[in-house]
Amino acid sequence: MKVLLVLCAALAGARSSRYCPELMIDSCHCTSERSKEFNRQSVRVKVVCDDADLTETMQPSALPNTTVSLILSNNKISALKNNSFLGLRALERLDLSGNLISRIAPGAFHGLTDLRRLDLSNNRIGCFSADMFLDLGRLSKLNLSGNIFSTLPEGLFTHVPSLRALHMGTDYLFCDCQLRWLLSWIRSHAVRVGNESVCVYPTRLHGLELRSLQENQLTCDGPLELPVLQLIPTQRQLVFRGDRLPLQCTASYLDSSIKLSWSHEHRPIHTLEDRGLYVEESIIHDCCLITSELILSNIDAGVSGNWQCHVTSSRGNSSIGMEIVVLETTALYCAAERVSSNKGDFRWPKTLAGFMAFLPCAVSSSSSAPQEKRAWRRCDRMGRWAEDDYNQCSYASQFTRSLHELTQMSVNVSSGLTLAQQLSSLTSRAALFGDMMDVIFVTHLVERLTRLVDHVRELGDHVLDVASNMMAVEEHVLWMAQDEARACTRIVQCVERIADLALNANTTVISKVSANIALEALVLRPAALMGLLCTVVQRPPLLPPVADGGHSGAGSDRNTLLDFRCHTVNVSGSPMGQLSQNTVAIASIHFPLAAPRAVENSTCKLQLIVFRNGKLFPCTGNSSNLADDGKRRSVSTPVAFTKLDGCSPGSPVQPVTVALRHFSLGVDPTAAYWDFDLLDGHGGWRAEGCHITGSAHNTTTIHCAHHNNLAVLMDLKKVLSFPPYPGEFLHPVVYACTAVMLLCLFASIITYIVHHR
Repeated sequence: MKVLLVLCAALAGARSSRYCPELMIDSCHCTSERSKEFNRQSVRVKVVCDDADLTETMQPSALPNTTVSLILSNNKISALKNNSFLGLRALERLDLSGNLISRIAPGAFHGLTDLRRLDLSNNRIGCFSADMFLDLGRLSKLNLSGNIFSTLPEGLFTHVPSLRALHMGTDYLFCDCQLRWLLSWIRSHAVRVGNESVCVYPTRLHGLELRSLQENQLTCDGPLELPVLQLIPTQRQLVFRGDRLPLQCTASYLDSSIKLSWSHEHRPIHTLEDRGLYVEESIIHDCCLITSELILSNIDAGVSGNWQCHVTSSRGNSSIGMEIVVLETTALYCAAERVSSNKGDFRWPKTLAGFMAFLPCAVSSSSSAPQEKRAWRRCDRMGRWAEDDYNQCSYASQFTRSLHELTQMSVNVSSGLTLAQQLSSLTSRAALFGDMMDVIFVTHLVERLTRLVDHVRELGDHVLDVASNMMAVEEHVLWMAQDEARACTRIVQCVERIADLALNANTTVISKVSANIALEALVLRPAALMGLLCTVVQRPPLLPPVADGGHSGAGSDRNTLLDFRCHTVNVSGSPMGQLSQNTVAIASIHFPLAAPRAVENSTCKLQLIVFRNGKLFPCTGNSSNLADDGKRRSVSTPVAFTKLDGCSPGSPVQPVTVALRHFSLGVDPTAAYWDFDLLDGHGGWRAEGCHITGSAHNTTTIHCAHHNNLAVLMDLKKVLSFPPYPGEFLHPVVYACTAVMLLCLFASIITYIVHHR
């Protein structure tokens, strides 16, 4: 097999080198394209270097001069130099999308006289000039979308007379008088403009397609609107005498008339070294932003007051300001502090005692709308941070926001199924869970959907899928949620409720399977049975598993489903025997159903649920009633739930015997059942009425006098230590490591004896 793979790789390499003998980049590959012309004998080569970590374009001499397609997308190219592609005369398509290009030198495409398609989308280009497109006389399609320009200069397309398709969608497009020429040129040359090319500014034209506008709508007589106008710091600043404070003003650079200046209490500010004032030269970044910095050094009381940054231009003026308060060293204040939460990252400034500080929300619900929502925090009179409020702010995680939006929807019979499908799809990617609110939101939705299961039967399958998905979530997220809202316990109770509702459907057998949960609900006649043995096996899905991109958590096996297989047995049936004979079985449950006082024709409702692991049963506190006696044992087997209802009145509670296969090795095993009432309703494991009856290989059998969620707890932290007493599990790796250590020690002793004779 290895020889075959090496041979395939060699053939692939030979094929690539055949067309690109000078190309020495492993991440690139070359193929031949079929010529559209029957009489054309030369080979048409396509070179693909997508996501190859290139920081600059390749030397044209490394590529065959018959290259017609060159794909350099998703790399780290930051600039295009003059003559970057000189010599590639046959090139028809050039894709530079998804790079970091911010500068294109004049004549960068010199020599590409046959180029038809050029993709410069999703880069950092802030301005263009006509000489960038020299020699592109046959270019018919140009994509500039996803860059950071706000306007395009007149005459930009002088050297591309054949252009017929233009894409120029950007988050900063300013539709004013500066673009009248473009609208006229588009119509006179019959150029198709992409649907994404819409105006963002000014506000009156926001969201309108450029191609649909009239020239008289493109005016420069309105108030000056800037995509970016920012002053750092943004809030009132508390400073002490002698401090140093830099102020930085940044604005959109719409054209060369944009200028920045400073004022203090309406008086213009220039560099005054004797007062410690320094105004730095304005800097233009990528042709789209202009920045000015003012440094206040050796601050004194005269610095107090309002400071403003002014923007002047041919289109109008604007300004932004903030306040500085100079404190005496004895003044009480709350120190600057950075707070990171699920609502974002907030940098709270120094705040005078008795005052409140406000910050804009870190995440806006609309990227194009001005930020209006704020968080606040109060500094008490003793100079300590007190109350705060982040409720107006959205959650920083898109995943959490999506779950929160679902909780705001109304849940009824008509909308429940659609909502359940959305929730099942969202929760299938366990790696996206990172906040306890994610679990809490899912829990609220599961509870609301469970109430509708008796009206919409299909909901039960989706709710089980969601619960199964939650078992793949990292443990620490579930534990945080458990401390906050008993979320895990409520999910388990919802699963049990589905089993109850399934038996109310007048059906003899209800069986549901998923990746992490198996459910079986049966209606039985105890008088006709001596016993029942049910085994949970892992089986592959009917359809091939869909790759989830590595999003599923460690707690689930996406390639198998859990499924019940039940059959009648005599009283002496052995659940451990089922596990030893069936390597894909993980749990086996035995019920001696026959009772001395069983009434003829009486029926029982039996519910069986097996959870693949114990993630929905985290014990988060201490209690004298806990089964682990404070030793913090963990669930090392699947969790098996059993419930028997509706038998004849006065019949004794039937015991249950369960064999469970260990997914984790440990020591000090204990049989336990889950008590929902422990730890103030958070739940915990108890041991009364349950005991271990046997252990063999990786299987433990327990016997319980009552029905509940049953499992085996073990101390997993001691798995690599030597067992203090027989019967504890020990990982085979320990024996191997010990043997190697003893051999090394023995060799050292022999060497020592030889050298010291």
